[in-house]
Amino acid sequence: MPETKISIPARPPQFVPRVAVRAALDRVVDVGLVRGPAGFGKTLAVADWVRTSPGPGTAWVRLDAEDRDPRRLWSAVLAALARCPTVPPSSRLREGHGWPTPGGPEFLAALTAALDALSRPPRLVLDDLGELTGEASLHGLHTFLRDRRPDLPVVLCGRGEPPLGLARMRVARRLREIGADLLRFTPGEAVELLHGTAPALTSAEVAVLHARTAGWPAALWLAALACADPDDHGAASDFSGEHPLVADYLDGEALADLDATELDVLRTVGVVNPVPTGLAAVLTGRPDAGEVLDAVERRTGLVRTEGRGRESHRLEPLLRDHLLGELPRHAAGAPARLEAAAARWYTAAGRPEAAAEHAARSGDAVVATEIVRDAGPTLLLSGWHRPLRRALDTAGEVALTHDPGLAALAALTGAAAGAPPADRAPRWPGDPSAELAVLRAAAEELGALPATPGRHDPVTPPRDPALRALGLLAEAVGALRENGPAVARPLLAQAMELAERHAFVHLAVHVLTLRAVAAAVEGDAAEARRAGEAALARAERSGLRHSAWAAGAAAVLAHTALCRAEPGDALRLAEAGLDHTGHGPTELRFGLAVLRAAAIVDVAGDARGDRARGLELLQHARAELGDRPVDLRVAAVAALLEHRVALDLGHPTAARSVHDWLVGRAGETAESALLRAWTDLAAGRDERARAAAHRALAGCGRPLLGVTEVEAWLVEATLAAAAGERPAAREALQRALALAEPLDALRPFAGAGPEVRRLLVQLHGGPGAAGSFAGAALAVSAAPATPAAALSERERAVLALLPSLLSLEEIGTDLSVSVNTVKTHVRSIYGKLGVSSRRTAVLAGYERGLIASAPALTLRG
Repeated sequence: MPETKISIPARPPQFVPRVAVRAALDRVVDVGLVRGPAGFGKTLAVADWVRTSPGPGTAWVRLDAEDRDPRRLWSAVLAALARCPTVPPSSRLREGHGWPTPGGPEFLAALTAALDALSRPPRLVLDDLGELTGEASLHGLHTFLRDRRPDLPVVLCGRGEPPLGLARMRVARRLREIGADLLRFTPGEAVELLHGTAPALTSAEVAVLHARTAGWPAALWLAALACADPDDHGAASDFSGEHPLVADYLDGEALADLDATELDVLRTVGVVNPVPTGLAAVLTGRPDAGEVLDAVERRTGLVRTEGRGRESHRLEPLLRDHLLGELPRHAAGAPARLEAAAARWYTAAGRPEAAAEHAARSGDAVVATEIVRDAGPTLLLSGWHRPLRRALDTAGEVALTHDPGLAALAALTGAAAGAPPADRAPRWPGDPSAELAVLRAAAEELGALPATPGRHDPVTPPRDPALRALGLLAEAVGALRENGPAVARPLLAQAMELAERHAFVHLAVHVLTLRAVAAAVEGDAAEARRAGEAALARAERSGLRHSAWAAGAAAVLAHTALCRAEPGDALRLAEAGLDHTGHGPTELRFGLAVLRAAAIVDVAGDARGDRARGLELLQHARAELGDRPVDLRVAAVAALLEHRVALDLGHPTAARSVHDWLVGRAGETAESALLRAWTDLAAGRDERARAAAHRALAGCGRPLLGVTEVEAWLVEATLAAAAGERPAAREALQRALALAEPLDALRPFAGAGPEVRRLLVQLHGGPGAAGSFAGAALAVSAAPATPAAALSERERAVLALLPSLLSLEEIGTDLSVSVNTVKTHVRSIYGKLGVSSRRTAVLAGYERGLIASAPALTLRG
């Protein structure tokens, strides 16, 4: 018996230990099947386990074609068992003669009896099981596995599943399987192998090679050899299934045992991976294509069946690359023809995203046009924008020029990615179909195409769910702009129902974003925040966080965060939105740029340089917008933000420019009156400022923004307080608070000035509407720049508890000091703050920023 046939293979120099495979083999107590394609390291992994794991010894047999003779097979098994140290010299297994004819029933019974006589049986490994083809040898091995003692582990290694009745063992849970997925190298193992031979490879290159080989051990080793030259900087990117090293290995080893029919089927179906069995039959023209692939899987493991019903087959990625490279050499024009056939098959199967992808890969403009016409709206609303864009590109400019429906879909797809609207509209027919009218309405309402004067929406909604949903979306956008949220809301509800029913994930993001916008328009900040967060969460889950509508949700959330005086969150959201809106001068990009600049101003606080940068960014956003139309509410937000910063930085001319810009776009509005009030207030023209504030409140019609009235009442409160009109000042502040609370608008109070802060201090903790919102407003308002009282740490702790309902005794208990100590601290606090009561101490503490604001508290006098 050749020594190599029954010896455990040695480790190669670059061997990488397979820890997970070892652990799986340790759990084999009956029969283990280590199965995978050529080059998956089965033999070395099992040999490593044999050498490193504790056990009673292992009998190793490397099978070959000659083992179809049962005498050869069982002689090798006996020789391997006889070498095991756990087999005593007295065992019959040590006897080379006197055995019945190997392979027969008497021999197998004698072998089983000899193994039963051992106090502890060894392990048996049968490697290269695919070489065992003789019927008598297979039958004998089947019998041995069935009748051997149950504590004798047997490990079978091979490329396919041998006909040994393993299905019954699998059902009985006697079989532990180690397949290709566990044999694949992990990223960490790939690093160890590749760096051992090609240490110059970067982490990114290693990741590329691991992904391209899918962890196939032999392929990774070939990649290491291909990249061993440190001066060949393109070796990693050039490595593929067409590399000479890979091609030689696949043709000479992995594919060597396949016949011409099997190779032809593999080449043909390689254009789709994984390939459904029905599609394989169409591509190959063979009804039995699935059976051929099943046979290849059983014998080689190069193909894997997937799905609950085993309805599709997947090829190893590197093997697929190799076969696709060979395909044009065996059949000119075959790749394009097969891709087009796959596109049509997927259309019929209800898989539009796969159909569009294969149509694009076919390069056939006619096929691509068919697919987009049939499934374009579904692809758009389902969020499959990449295959839709690729199919549109394949259809080509000529098709888009002559087909306005395709042009509308292309514009909508571009808008979803943040592209600017098209410069001109396509040539619409005089009497468009309902389907074409929906596409036109959607493209125009969503700002992807210029509006058509006198356009009328279709009367009969299309039957296609995607087109019906697009029509509802377009109608809701128009209603929100022209009629308000109340009219838009039921349309959005219908669109959302279709989105949920048909998995239109992009439509769902649209609808949630529009709900957030509607809530913001109505002044419901809480609902705007909920809907905006839901839109971003849905976009994140669906892989659509880079879409323009996700950016729209980010804009709503950035605005609500800015209003809540949370500029850090506003800045983060605005910058994320800008990253996903492309580079065109769109209304959305303008709004996000304004919000980012305002957030930079607010984050800067008293840092004049950063505030000046924020003003420059606000001015730049307006300059970049130019004369392009923008929603008047967006314009009003931009004007209020920029005007306030310009005045704060002492630039009245810049502030006047913003005022004129807003009037030029919106005419005389409550917002323009507010800007004049701010200008006059900054210039000390109190009477004119008060008159302008009154016009903002009552003389200019309904304000564009809810926050406008808040700001106008704060101007009135400031001027009334300065004039000594305390009741009027308090009433104005209370009105501002009442209007601001549902808007969650704390930002107006942040820079309202010391008069408003003093009024807030007096209101904080009072009854009624002042409540907790007044406390929050006080928390964000800027404390006056007065020297801080030199309170000790313990005095600050006592002061912090004075707004509570705790008695002095309870405060002492809370601080673990005596009541007399607390009284001493209180007297010291009174002296340092210049007050004479607990309530005035609390008010002074809030006014000087010595007490953090809290929800409404009832103070003891």
